[in-house]
Amino acid sequence: MNRALLLTFCAVFALPLLESQGVSAQQGEAYDPEARLAELGITLPEPPSPVANYVNGVRTGNLIFLAGKGPKRADGSELHGKLGADVSIEEGYEGARLTAINQLAVLKAMLGDLDRVVRVVKVLGMVNSDPSFVEQPAVINGFSDLIVQVFGERGRHARAAVGMSSLPRGQAVEIEMIVEVREARARSEEQSAPLRLKYLGAAGWEISDGNVVVLVDPYISRLRLDGGGHPDDDRPDFARTDVARSDTDLIDSIITRADFILMQHGHYDHLGDVPYIAQKTGAKVIGTETVITILRAYGIPNDQLYAVGGGEDYQFEDFSVRVVPSVHSALGEKHYSDSRRYDRETDLEAPLRIEQFIEGGSLMFLARFDHHDVLTMGSMNFVERELEGLHPDVLLAGVNGSRLGLYNYDERLVNVTGKPPVIIPTHWDNFRLPYGFSQEAGVARNIVPFIDAVAAISPSTRVITPTHLETIVIN
Repeated sequence: MNRALLLTFCAVFALPLLESQGVSAQQGEAYDPEARLAELGITLPEPPSPVANYVNGVRTGNLIFLAGKGPKRADGSELHGKLGADVSIEEGYEGARLTAINQLAVLKAMLGDLDRVVRVVKVLGMVNSDPSFVEQPAVINGFSDLIVQVFGERGRHARAAVGMSSLPRGQAVEIEMIVEVREARARSEEQSAPLRLKYLGAAGWEISDGNVVVLVDPYISRLRLDGGGHPDDDRPDFARTDVARSDTDLIDSIITRADFILMQHGHYDHLGDVPYIAQKTGAKVIGTETVITILRAYGIPNDQLYAVGGGEDYQFEDFSVRVVPSVHSALGEKHYSDSRRYDRETDLEAPLRIEQFIEGGSLMFLARFDHHDVLTMGSMNFVERELEGLHPDVLLAGVNGSRLGLYNYDERLVNVTGKPPVIIPTHWDNFRLPYGFSQEAGVARNIVPFIDAVAAISPSTRVITPTHLETIVIN
């Protein structure tokens, strides 16, 4: 590896494309409901007390059912009256907005921090209506509009807006809400440590929250493979029939610690360096049986290896991970399919040839860190039904040309994952080039069109272009 090129890359190619520290502040604003309330000039009151034998909210599992609240003002007065008779639509709208503030006060009291809201699921808006009044949705929009302002795409909800002949105490509106929430993260400090993501190239990442270091498909060596290099790259060319080799000096200069390694599939540009990294760090490796069989051939101890098939959800000391079944990119003009698998009965002798690193099935991972959930991708494909209900803070989205062979890839991916606040493209670069060589062609070909597509699908989502070996900080 040309160290001068690596230094030049870090100093020059990074450019203000990311500006790691500047990005940090912007990303921290991506999902912060309480900061958004402050921007709107809203101070939450003390939660309104129940006026009968009930409680403000009940939690069951990861859902909170909030009791109906009305338009109670800070001085204790309420908006009373009947829409279509003595209350205008504009007044009703403001009353519904005030009710949203009261419900947010209840949520804040129950959760401690509104960023624990994963999704606002359902709203039932009841409007005290004259029999001739039919504009109930326009009134309840006061509630819905504020909820979306505060929570962004996570605030978009299913809703009913119905008329009532009367409401308690003659109040103009009463509104119930159902909210999906996540558990509070165990923290030894008042302020959680930021999440740090370093792009290793291809589908590779180093992710840390200060407690745990997780690698995803860490491929560092970036061999010049099948003649797919660059005229200025004077390294030897490798064929798929050659024995695999890792650039251990380069790996040692980049990887100093790993607690977990999440393997999305077994191709060489994903798994090739993992035998050395697992031996070096002692990290626990989670992957398909094919991946685990390859690592056993390299002598990785069984107590480091976790074979999974998809669907598992494991809790470790400082980290949890949900294993999501997936499918590989539609390569070769959609002709790609590889049903080969390795298992305990497979006779493998290390070192393997590059061609022996087979896919062996594909996975995604929902990696839960302190204060942030990251959904990973190892290729440009996914099983839509397996992602329903997953709403990560950060999506590492497969963004390469093969995604264009799939139906509405960008739109389906962004929508099914809940329009994440932050999306970072992955596996978009030319992984046959060493660090330090320009990847501008990949940015122009793959990332720029993706950014444009996401802007149309989810304007509130921030797409961040990663740079090799640069750290992205998310507060």
